[in-house]
Amino acid sequence: MNVFKSKRSIWLTTAVAAMTLLAGCGGANGGAGSAEPEPTGTVKASEASASTASATGDTQTQMADQDTGKKIYLYGNDFVDLIAPKFAQETGYQIEAVHYGGGEALAKIEAEQGNPQWDVLMMDGHGSVRSLADRGFLMTGWEPDNLSKLTQLGASLVPADRAYFPIGIHASAVIAYNTKLVSADRAPKTWDEFFAYDGPVGHADPAVAAPGYPLVSAFFERWGIPEAEKLYADRFKKGLRIYPKNGAVGKALLSGEIQVAALQEHNAYELKLSGEPVEIVWPKEGAPGSLRVVAISKHTKNPAAAKAFVEYMMKPETQAMLTALETTDSFFTPLAEGVSTRSEREPNGAFLLPSAEWAAEHEVEIKTWFADQSAK
Repeated sequence: MNVFKSKRSIWLTTAVAAMTLLAGCGGANGGAGSAEPEPTGTVKASEASASTASATGDTQTQMADQDTGKKIYLYGNDFVDLIAPKFAQETGYQIEAVHYGGGEALAKIEAEQGNPQWDVLMMDGHGSVRSLADRGFLMTGWEPDNLSKLTQLGASLVPADRAYFPIGIHASAVIAYNTKLVSADRAPKTWDEFFAYDGPVGHADPAVAAPGYPLVSAFFERWGIPEAEKLYADRFKKGLRIYPKNGAVGKALLSGEIQVAALQEHNAYELKLSGEPVEIVWPKEGAPGSLRVVAISKHTKNPAAAKAFVEYMMKPETQAMLTALETTDSFFTPLAEGVSTRSEREPNGAFLLPSAEWAAEHEVEIKTWFADQSAK
């Protein structure tokens, strides 16, 4: 029925149970950067309000910005390998990027509670990052100088406690279909039609792929948890395959293992623009949004360097550089003023983006439910 493996399912169930146990505890004391880590509602940009609550006070902001002089460690997924050397070259700060998938980064941070090794986190999924903030992992109360350079949409997504800062937003999934197997008139045009489609479909694992939880949380918030569980249970029976990451989803779509996919827009556009038999539908009700954010460890020993990295990511010049990349990783909506998005994207695409609080509150519940389904 789906392609989850029982071993991975058991691991996920255990990991989610650990997160539940830790939920009331917050982060343990420790020093970030002290040792090397082991590598391993619909929103439209034109309609978003600029209202942002005032920042709450936090004793963390009273600390002097005196660094150890050692390198800071950046955990994250997209762009971290590219952006770290550029940041170092332009600022003089030492930084090392540790590239993880979204679930891997979160698991690593959980595992390091007693001795945090990271200083800065940059990843998709504001709900997951909100959960870290609620449990005391993140620096709060600091306001970057570049906060004033955010777009209206960006400003509306800054949390009141300043626990993280939005960098960009993209579709964690559009509807993509194999044109050799599905005609345009049969292709789903809405998410209701996607779930009702008579044929095998698939998407990425919400516990592994960084855009995976933003995808499913958008559906669970849109329909409500009981109805979403019913829709997914029925979809599993009709043929729903879950893959660890979006690259594997794209390969399954091309091979015919699935006919239709809820596929991250980077992967979907890469297939289409490279001439593969893939067509893209951006549903009118919106595509689940994956908000990329940057946050600082509460226990960093290098606050000046960490803050400089946040400022660097919020600069219009940095975001313009990322949207000018030749790869489809540049397909995102920048949240710094005056930066244009790629013309090949849907110009009027809307996003389904649950509130960070809702997504954080239900993260363990939803991921556990998916893990249980995978074990069946």
